[in-house]
Order: sequence, then C-alpha cells, then structure tokens
Amino acid sequence: MKVAPSPRVPDRDAPFAPAAFERLRAHPDFRSVEEAHARTSLDFYGALPLLGRWLISDLGRSALTGAALVLDSLPGGLTAAGLMHSASINRACSRGRVLGYLERCEMNGLIVPLAGAPRSPTARLMLTPRFLDRMIHMVALNLASVAQLAPEIAPAIPRLEEPDFRRGLFARLGIMTASRPDLFAGPSRPVDLFLQRDGGVRLLDWMILAQRPGRARLLEACAFSRTALSRAGFVSRTHVTRLLADGEAWGLLQVGARHIEFAPALSDDVERHHALVFEALRAAAEAALDD
Repeated sequence: MKVAPSPRVPDRDAPFAPAAFERLRAHPDFRSVEEAHARTSLDFYGALPLLGRWLISDLGRSALTGAALVLDSLPGGLTAAGLMHSASINRACSRGRVLGYLERCEMNGLIVPLAGAPRSPTARLMLTPRFLDRMIHMVALNLASVAQLAPEIAPAIPRLEEPDFRRGLFARLGIMTASRPDLFAGPSRPVDLFLQRDGGVRLLDWMILAQRPGRARLLEACAFSRTALSRAGFVSRTHVTRLLADGEAWGLLQVGARHIEFAPALSDDVERHHALVFEALRAAAEAALDD
C-alpha cells in the first residue's frame, strides 16, 4: 500500500516565511556553517582567474551573473532586454552597467549570441561552458553549506550536473526571489557596506574568520591588517581604508591601529543576510527535487 505523504505545515514550508528564517538561525550549527562558508568562499574566489572574480566581485555583477543563470533557464532565454529588466526590477545596477557587463562577457567568451540570430536587445544569448562551469561549481559549494542545515536538499548537489534539473533549480530560484522584492531589493542595510564594494564580500569573509572562538556574536572584534584584507579581497589597501572609513562614518565599525570592533547591528544584519541566501537556495533546491 502506498503511504500518503505527511501534510505540509503552511508556515513551516512557505519559502521566506519568518519561521523558515528562525529555523535556520536557531540551528545549533548555524554559526559554524557561516564560518565554514566564509572559508569555502574565500578559497573559491582566490582560485578563480581574474575574469571569474570579476563576475562576482560586487553586488551589481553578482546580481547580473545570477540573473543570467536564471534567464537562461526560463523559456524566453537570456536576452539583453531581459537582463536590463531584471536589473531595473532588482535595483541591482544601471542600464549602462548591464550593457558593459554583456560586452565584456562577450569579448571574453562567457556569453555569445545564438548562432544565426540577428543582433537586437531581444535576441537570444547563450551562456558558454566557460561561464557555466565556474558558476555551477559555486552553486554546488553554496548548496553544500545549506545542506549542513537542511540535509534533505543534499541530493540536489550532484544533480546540478543534469541540465534539466539545473535549469529547473535556477528558474525556481529566480521566480522565488522575484516574488519577494521586499527582501531582495529592499532598502539599504548595514551589510551593504560590504556587498556593494568590489571584493567586499571577501573582506567580510576574512573578518568573520578572524573572530575569536566562543564569542557571543558572529562579529565582535578582530585584529587586522590592511595588507591582509587587500590580499583577501584582491583590492588595494586604499580601497580597504575607504571601506573601513565608511563603516566608521555609518556607525558600523570602530577601527584602531590593528583592531576592529563591530557594531551589534552589523553582526545581526550579516546573519540575516546569510539566512536569506541560505533560505533562497534551500527553497529552490527543495522545489526542484519535488518536481
């Protein structure tokens, strides 16, 4: 006899419901997963060639790279017009930056026009293996982090090698994130100090890993050097100095000669951001596996 599946609890299973975020952040391994994810991200970013780092070095290009993966998975495919629309809806970047992104991707063999199609904003564009292989590897690493908190989505990781499954996962990720502009394209938050800067996420990852064990918050205080930070983010010391100065001006950091203290509001928002990213991946993987 076939056993009927257990009924879903609406609040528990709804993507991005408050209960979903609470479950992730209440998981006893959430902090250690954040730290391990920071190490994995630093190692992945450091091993990328220059062009690969360029694709994800700040929020604008990361958003465009993610949108390209999503649009490529939808029936209409990736087009310049579609990418500009996505950037406008998500407030990721300007139309000019979208065109510059596409131009550089095409010049470097990451995105190419569909063979034989006339050039136009609505013409189909194709992601090449040079683009896809790096980004699929990154998504697999991110899903591995999420699977430590939600083991049920672990089967999605090897299935990223299946084009149909991969397209289904990316399509769901796009649809789900587009359904919550309040979460993904809302007002500026403290974590944007890092997200909006070239190499900023890697600087944040380095700072997370530099925290002392047994602390009460994700970010409390750490010793630092501008040289170490600049190497981690593949940016200049001047770039690091400007980011830290802005963090002080916004009341998010206090910077000494060799020591940084972090405001509780920044630490909490970084955890909120990680929970948001993890929940988006968890929900998309769960939906793709259920299909």
